[in-house]
Amino acid sequence: MILKLKTKEFLMYKFKKFLQSAKMAVSVGTAVFLIFAVAQLSAVAKRDKEYIAKQITNLKIDGDLSEWKRAEIVAFDELKDVGDGIPKAKDFTGQGRVAWTAKEPTRIFFAVEITDDELQDVNPPGARWWEDDSVEFMFDFENGMVRDTLVQWTLGANGEDLSAAASKENTEWVLIKNGNDYIYEVAIDPTKPRGNPQFANPGQGDKFKAEDGLLIGLSFHANDCEGGGREHQIGWTSGGAWDGLAYGDLIFDDEILDVEPSGKLALTWGALKE
Repeated sequence: MILKLKTKEFLMYKFKKFLQSAKMAVSVGTAVFLIFAVAQLSAVAKRDKEYIAKQITNLKIDGDLSEWKRAEIVAFDELKDVGDGIPKAKDFTGQGRVAWTAKEPTRIFFAVEITDDELQDVNPPGARWWEDDSVEFMFDFENGMVRDTLVQWTLGANGEDLSAAASKENTEWVLIKNGNDYIYEVAIDPTKPRGNPQFANPGQGDKFKAEDGLLIGLSFHANDCEGGGREHQIGWTSGGAWDGLAYGDLIFDDEILDVEPSGKLALTWGALKE
């Protein structure tokens, strides 16, 4: 069963947001109760890093990231499975964002931007994909923090290859390449049929449904391959890609970050009425 878990930091964040949005004074009793709840709850799945994914309800998987303007950006500045050190930015670097929408709660949305000075694409889909330039999305839906609870999606930098658990049924994506710059816009639905049986792990996340306060483990990172092998793997979190303890906490929050095509903040009906 996927757990709805809240860390102290997340509850405090929600409490502050509640205070900021309130149009009337919060009663002393309510404030005391919320502070007490924050103080008493333990961080059940607390990992070293935390990403609070907020809603973007007007996303289109088209490679245009204008809808993502207000989403938090995290740098891929941590070394993972391979590499002697972080490469120079002009050679290989990256960053990513995460979002969701209650209209499609079984999908997790990603925007990943990679700079890579040389494309390697020598292996067929599903075969040694980690030795081709690619981006990997790895989840610990049950917060087991062990290899058996992890699931991997891998998308090739050629814009075509779907490997590990990724399949046409569960992954909608587009890759835009401009010189050495790559934009991946991705929607992953873990409830849909999966790819490679060896990596599908079908019992993990097959009933996933995002909601406010839900917490799962996440690692997303990129592979830099040259000369027939992999030279670097960099991502949001450090440590092994298959080490569940090295993931970050991905927490879903119901705040809406919609931006209109003009770049203006999109107002909800509730905001218009106010």
